[in-house]
Amino acid sequence: MPSWNDGYVTGMVYTQASYRELMPAWLATAALLLGHRPPDIAKPFRYLELGCGHGLTAIIVAATCPHAEVHAADFNPAHIESARHLASAAGLTNIHFHEASFAALEALPPSALPAFDFVVAHGIYSWISAANRAHLTRIIGQRLLPGGLAYLSYNAMTGWAPFVPLRALMRRLAATADPGIDSVAGVMDYLDILKDANPAFFAIYPAVQKRLTDMRTQESRYLLHEFLNADWHPAMFADISAEMAEAKCTFIGSATLAENIDTVALPQSMQPMVAEATDPVVKETLRDIAGVQMFRRDIYRRGLLPITGQEQQRLLGAIELVWLGRVPEDPIVLTGPLGKVQGLPEIYGPIMNLAMKGICSIDSLRQSEASGTRTLQEILQAVTLLIGTGFLHPVLPASVRAQSAATTKALNIALAGSLADGNDIRRMASSTTGAEVTLDPLEMLVIREKLQGRPMDAASLIDPVLAALTRSGRSMLADGQPVTDMARSQVLLRDAMAPIVTQRLPLMERLGVC
Repeated sequence: MPSWNDGYVTGMVYTQASYRELMPAWLATAALLLGHRPPDIAKPFRYLELGCGHGLTAIIVAATCPHAEVHAADFNPAHIESARHLASAAGLTNIHFHEASFAALEALPPSALPAFDFVVAHGIYSWISAANRAHLTRIIGQRLLPGGLAYLSYNAMTGWAPFVPLRALMRRLAATADPGIDSVAGVMDYLDILKDANPAFFAIYPAVQKRLTDMRTQESRYLLHEFLNADWHPAMFADISAEMAEAKCTFIGSATLAENIDTVALPQSMQPMVAEATDPVVKETLRDIAGVQMFRRDIYRRGLLPITGQEQQRLLGAIELVWLGRVPEDPIVLTGPLGKVQGLPEIYGPIMNLAMKGICSIDSLRQSEASGTRTLQEILQAVTLLIGTGFLHPVLPASVRAQSAATTKALNIALAGSLADGNDIRRMASSTTGAEVTLDPLEMLVIREKLQGRPMDAASLIDPVLAALTRSGRSMLADGQPVTDMARSQVLLRDAMAPIVTQRLPLMERLGVC
């Protein structure tokens, strides 16, 4: 009789994480930049995450978009319990969790689950069986509204093909009863022995050897979930797009925004060939081959109703952006799929200068005297790369930002409280972007004190922050070693908090974290 986990690893819970590409503001902006009308997130909308894990992404959506109805599903009861606990601690009432398999969700009657404007599934598709993939796509077909957006990420065969034999070996080693091979550490030790034996395989596929080295830096539970499930299926775009076509969904582009700009995503020698391809499957396959794509973040739309040029320009002009605090070099250096590229100062300089002063729109960038005669296309390409590189981020509509201040505050207090209880959540929510902000534990504990109304001076902060740090199982460090002396810890804490209060807190205030 098959187990309820269907071959998926459940003995060790997955890491707690959230992803910017799944957030409504990011997906809506990406769709517009790709030439498609997105769901209007200024109005009430519905959002579904399939395979939500601990639910942090869905919880952030619910807190930063209190006008939305959010649903999240996972078949692992430990994940759902964790998600419900955090949502309850944050006082969220607009989120609903479902402990259910994809088969069970598909079988629900129409009245049991509403239709959604967004359906997202991150890091799921390549790690489940063909039957479960079919259930997942049929759920999208059943529940995604016309004009709605679906996000699907998966391992791409173009980048993973050489690793398939090693993954099969890893799976076999983990399944055997031989001593030392029944754990992630044992599997990794065995692969090191194999690597040191210099098989011809590594000479032919040197990138695989580098990947093994990189894997040594990753935590065991990530490696367990990534490589040791019964199912692990890197896929070709052609196969995924065919499956999504059955759900009446058409690929519109990548949520990794820079991948949609061929001049930075493709070698120059490949650009004419991709441009000449008229079949979308051939075009995407060429892109994957050109960049040896390993992981795809695809956006699909249910229906492709044409959007008029006037409406598109109006919606594009209304996109608002916020600076994330990263100070650009001069000239600015951007990260694209092929590596680093240098932005033209006459284009990127005026954009960054205006964005660093406060929230700005595409229209305001176009109307800025410093932008001169730059075309809308030039500005949009620059903005796309600035977003993708982490200088800027799309923001939620002003009406939503005003509504979400209280719910975001409550969630961030709960997240910091969870950290103080010993959990390793290092994220808080931004009511400005509707996405996560990654922070270190000390920053989170200082922000919690601010959110709770404590004055931001050393005399007021040291005792409560140090107490929370100690309760979490952490301590101040000196020369990489834990400090046990209380007086020494207080001095180190005072020094560490000074830049947080003077530099990080103003940025967090601008982002609506505190």
